[in-house]
Amino acid sequence: MRQNRRPAPSNVVPGDNEGITTWELPESSLARLGQGGIMSDIAYSPDGKHFAFGSTIGVWWYELSTMNPIALWETERGIITAASFSPNGRWLATGDGDGIVKVWNVESGMCVAQMERDEVEKPYHLVSRLVFSDDSLCLAASSRRDYILYIWNPDTGERVAKFHEETNFRWSGGSDRPIAFSADGSLLACTMPDYSLLASADYAGRIRSSEHSFHYIAVWNMKTGERIACLTEHTDFVYSLSFSPCGQFLASGGQGGTIRIWKVISWELAHAFHNYGIDKKQVFYSPEGVLYAAGASDSTVSVWDVEAGEKSYTYHADHESFYRINVSNQNQLIFIRVKRELQISFKTWSVKDFQVRTVNYSHIGIPDSLVFSPDGKVLAGVCRGKGIMLWDIDNLSRPPTHFNTGENCAKAVLVSPDGQLQATGADGNTAKVWEVGNAEEPIAFFTLPEQSTPLTEQERQVTATAFAPTGSLLACGDNEGTLYLWDVQQSDIQYAIKAHTGWIHSLEFSPNDKFLVSIRQYGPVSRLWDIESGEDIETFPNANVCIAFSPDSNLIACGMRKKILLWDIKRNETIRTLPHAQDSWWPNALAFSPCGQFLASGPLWERGMDMKKVPIRLWRVASGENIAIFRGHPTDVHALTFSPDGDILASGGYDGAIMLWDLTPYL
Repeated sequence: MRQNRRPAPSNVVPGDNEGITTWELPESSLARLGQGGIMSDIAYSPDGKHFAFGSTIGVWWYELSTMNPIALWETERGIITAASFSPNGRWLATGDGDGIVKVWNVESGMCVAQMERDEVEKPYHLVSRLVFSDDSLCLAASSRRDYILYIWNPDTGERVAKFHEETNFRWSGGSDRPIAFSADGSLLACTMPDYSLLASADYAGRIRSSEHSFHYIAVWNMKTGERIACLTEHTDFVYSLSFSPCGQFLASGGQGGTIRIWKVISWELAHAFHNYGIDKKQVFYSPEGVLYAAGASDSTVSVWDVEAGEKSYTYHADHESFYRINVSNQNQLIFIRVKRELQISFKTWSVKDFQVRTVNYSHIGIPDSLVFSPDGKVLAGVCRGKGIMLWDIDNLSRPPTHFNTGENCAKAVLVSPDGQLQATGADGNTAKVWEVGNAEEPIAFFTLPEQSTPLTEQERQVTATAFAPTGSLLACGDNEGTLYLWDVQQSDIQYAIKAHTGWIHSLEFSPNDKFLVSIRQYGPVSRLWDIESGEDIETFPNANVCIAFSPDSNLIACGMRKKILLWDIKRNETIRTLPHAQDSWWPNALAFSPCGQFLASGPLWERGMDMKKVPIRLWRVASGENIAIFRGHPTDVHALTFSPDGDILASGGYDGAIMLWDLTPYL
């Protein structure tokens, strides 16, 4: 057997000067910004030379010696929620958000087996964990939404066993469920409720109470299919499981820091340890049979020799937050995810040498708003948890710069008439406007006026903001449905209107500053306001989830369920309905091209979509013709914007990535 196993040559990405932004791109795409959201635990190759993990856009391969990415697999669908190497080094197994499990040949990069669950609601039964038996003959998969456990032959895809198949009860929490094979493959342990507790499910079959979820460990005999034990001693969530190499013990680590060890012959509790902190514990045996436990608390990671009661190693780093630990039993590699201010990185070391190595990960959060600078050289985005990020279009391999407006304050970016990038957002009961890159103090702000008799017990907060293109007006909506229009120059409220009966979700000015649209998300309910009179235009379609004004302020694209309307402001009527597409029921983002002749639309992901990526459509406004479809995001599209020359369309998705699309062949 070859020991130096690497990703297949056809899948290894050359280290060109564009970096990872050009890896495995879909048709018509120029670049991808961000590596997506991390979805799975870390999987280590048995030879210790590579590791892989699932993300929202695919499976990332890294070389452990350099800590650099070397390949990106399974990008057709993305949403990879689990990954695991077989102990013999032949296969990499992946599981996705649709509940589909695939086995890949590491040498050839080919998919050798694909397995699907029997359950009807496959999109909701995303794979939680994948674990191979030590002899690599069995592959077990758990789900985050139900208690059914599948075991397959990874070489043929044939089902070996299915445990708990007699129930369709589901767990509403969606948490990971650890799995462990005994060393000889005869036993399989997994978190599972006792059968008697299934009576606690609600009318829809969901077990909502945490006390009826994952505190129990079920053990099956793989040869007979019989459940031989149900261990109920845990009083907290079972976070990890590990059999000893000798096969005589099963260890578990709890969410609250407890560690328990059971005797396999009698299933009696042999030891219980409560003095290793309250953080969740990842337990693992060394090949010599030593039981270790790793835990992270704030800025400190500790590794204990459990039975000796000694702390083997402690790693501390100020200003860093450790929030996920993975352990490889074979080579005892410990891997942690680190958050330092706005950056995400990985740190890894071995129990034997404790040499800490770090790799950065391009995590940009979810882009909620995008805009190009007037010269087209900078793309600015508001990304959740990251503030405002700026990319150099001429050098996309360069990391983006950050402009921090406070935790999650900024909600949208825009361009002022003089070409300055600006951002709007809310901080509690105050709406704010910033000049991006110039100063962290807002250039304009408006605080909700105090009320002597509050309408509700809930504290009033600004829930939506918009800054007029001319910079003279600042609009904000609150959680009680009141719309405020603030005159920035006069520092005065122009008017306050009870616009909606509930939370105002979004606001948008027309380019000529004459109109304003407000949307309440639930309903949905939308209204078009004449800014001069302060009155709404009653003929405006009132069930929009998103809108976009044309550059000349004559048209409004209205995103509604199953359709997009083009509404003429002067004529007060719909002039065109864009044809309905079955794979994009709910438009979630709309944008007109700078010339006004084209419209881009991006939908929410819908269960039952035939395609594996959501469709971004390019429409010709005059005829309503759909002239192009771009598929790059596996889930909701949140933001769209055109470059000033109209040659590039940028799209931001819930997958935590931004795609740049080449429009020159279509325009």
